Amino acid sequence: WPVQTIGSSATTRPEGPMGAGEKPCTGQASAVFVIGLVAGTGCVIFSKTLFELKSEGLNGELLPFKPQVFQSWLMFFGMLFALPMYLGTEWLRARKARHDPALKAAMDAEPPVTVKTLLMLGLPAVFDLLSVLLMVAGLMHISASIWMLLRGGGIVFVALMKQFALGDRLTPAMWWGVGFIALAVTMVGLSPMLAEAPAPSEGDAAPAADSSGPLAGIALTIAGTFCQSLQYVYEEKVMAGDVQAPPWLLIGMEGFFGTLLCTLVVYPIAQIAPGPDHGVVESLPNTMLQIEHSPAIQQMALGFCVLVFILNSFSVLVTFMLSSVWHAILDNFRPITIWMCKSHHLSPYLPTSRG
Repeated sequence: WPVQTIGSSATTRPEGPMGAGEKPCTGQASAVFVIGLVAGTGCVIFSKTLFELKSEGLNGELLPFKPQVFQSWLMFFGMLFALPMYLGTEWLRARKARHDPALKAAMDAEPPVTVKTLLMLGLPAVFDLLSVLLMVAGLMHISASIWMLLRGGGIVFVALMKQFALGDRLTPAMWWGVGFIALAVTMVGLSPMLAEAPAPSEGDAAPAADSSGPLAGIALTIAGTFCQSLQYVYEEKVMAGDVQAPPWLLIGMEGFFGTLLCTLVVYPIAQIAPGPDHGVVESLPNTMLQIEHSPAIQQMALGFCVLVFILNSFSVLVTFMLSSVWHAILDNFRPITIWMCKSHHLSPYLPTSRG
């Protein structure tokens, strides 16, 4: 049933037009949420394991495999698998419609997929890429634990956008929840500045407080979270509004435009910007050579691709069947499952509090 649901814009969508409030959480929607959560946890495990591997590089020595741009490129490339799935389901629907007048009438009533529609579906890739760049930059200035907790602000941003941009009215209970989350994120954001500095030794001058690093990290992380929230709300709008984009088409076009952006814009910049990888941010020849020399890296990269495809398919399906708020909640559930995996002897493969 999930294949049928995300293959088109007119199948098994819960009732409730844009602005009519939250859609009901059915058994199918709950199952989709759990599958997305499991796939997301698997993505973290595979990603961490992949970047803990070593392989022979350009200098002939074993080097850690840590190409930052490659991970983003691989994420978008994994989403490309949704395009053949969309084309296949549309072909099956068209074939079935030959003998099903009701299905043919429903397909004829769907908005056509035009070039403008395809271009509109590429915009979430821009939001996604911006959010990754901003949040990775923010992580360089604050601890991973604070960084992860600040990302909980995405629920607040999404809820506010749904209320004032999409017209989905929040209930008083929802406002209470949003308020508690906002308060918690604010307390986390203030914690680096409220932390007591070590007392100076007798006769030493008190050190000058320098909060510019944590402040910059907090600001970058919140900005990245805001861009990610824009992505989620925009995805809900194009699936539930006048465009009525099929979820698999949305995922595939995000992957298409994201792969193009990484290949034609981000990678060329990473090849000339100064950095730790043979003098640049990421040396593409070194990355390709490491992949060629390590079957383990090839296997983990393939597994990561598959899991990313599953994660993004079911994450967008969560937005499709429920709302963008639930998509944000899905992201914020992931630290809990990662902690559970760490407590069951998977800690060597999982990120620590230091990132």
